[in-house]
Amino acid sequence: MATPTGNILIVEDDEETREMLASLLSTEGFYAIGAEDGLEGLHVLRTVRRRAPHVPCLVLLDLKMPRLSGNEFRRAQLGDPTVAGVPVAVMSGATDIEQRAQALGAVATVSKPIDVDVLLNVVRKYCA
Repeated sequence: MATPTGNILIVEDDEETREMLASLLSTEGFYAIGAEDGLEGLHVLRTVRRRAPHVPCLVLLDLKMPRLSGNEFRRAQLGDPTVAGVPVAVMSGATDIEQRAQALGAVATVSKPIDVDVLLNVVRKYCA
């Protein structure tokens, strides 16, 4: 297994998808932290942020989730100066994913179903 080169926060309510992404990123040498919705994701991001230098290099953010949606997560993240600078890549099956991501100030998009090569290119760009 490769030495981890960055921490990635996966905020995804589908457990199977979250675990698949974490496993894939782990085999590629990254350390992945999963959160089941935006509320947990925000808590994890803020908690991990206090343990620098282990700040996530990227958040992979699903948009449609219970308790706190991806949109609500992003608004809360941007309102917190301690975590506002962590880049976000939006993951969604929405046909207007580019517009949604742009409105949220996301750095990238990953369409669902997820193309592994696209995902890894995004991750490597922000976590190399």
